[in-house]
Amino acid sequence: MKRKNFAVLFLVASFFITADLSPARAEVLEKSDHWRSFAAIYSWVPAITGDVKIKGLEFDLDTTYSDTFSNTQFFFMGRYEGFKGRWGIMVDGMYARLEKDKDYTGQALPGKRQFKLTQSLVEVAIPYRLTWNPVVADVFIGGRYNYIYGEIGIPSVPVKRDDTLAFVDPIVGGRVFFPLAKGWTLGLRGDLGGFGIGNASDLAANGVVSINWQLNELFSLHGGYRALYMKYNSGDNEWNGTQHGPWLGIGFSF
Repeated sequence: MKRKNFAVLFLVASFFITADLSPARAEVLEKSDHWRSFAAIYSWVPAITGDVKIKGLEFDLDTTYSDTFSNTQFFFMGRYEGFKGRWGIMVDGMYARLEKDKDYTGQALPGKRQFKLTQSLVEVAIPYRLTWNPVVADVFIGGRYNYIYGEIGIPSVPVKRDDTLAFVDPIVGGRVFFPLAKGWTLGLRGDLGGFGIGNASDLAANGVVSINWQLNELFSLHGGYRALYMKYNSGDNEWNGTQHGPWLGIGFSF
């Protein structure tokens, strides 16, 4: 993601920090018989560890936070959730484009390899609220659509391989929110998915830690750390990697 996008995010956030604090309403944490909603836009800057294989040609995914920050062409993430009583819906989406070069020696095809990645994740889940106060706890079940377009090229040969991985992982998980102080909550979330069902990944594991600050009745700030591991294998194509790093976002309650 470009540095200017982070600057815009911080400028918008700083504008709302002058608002008066109110009781925590980050996410949808209050019980109601009416439909209540929460939406957020946020940025995630992950390092990547692992490997990708496109039509038999491999690329080392290992990427630092700095690499992601400087080489990502576009990154967008958004979230929506709504609750009525104990039942709700959660929708989460991500879109990113990344390019990276790496030198390979001692390989059957040595030379600089260029990797281009386009990744989209869309998650839809149905949560059920177990407890409301003082600790909020949910369990949920749903699915995560994964779209990964990868292109690996070796200009000196020249060789270029590209293909698309598209699959849906069933997921099950849970999350809890702990009150810290007026307007502040700590959130923990985890889920597992894939399990090799149908065309799903062999395994997907997702974990999120969040600190949430409710600024007023409408706006909130959120930050934390997320790690997402996926192992997927389909013929000569393979993705086996972990994306992990800090994230920051702005939420809207309505």
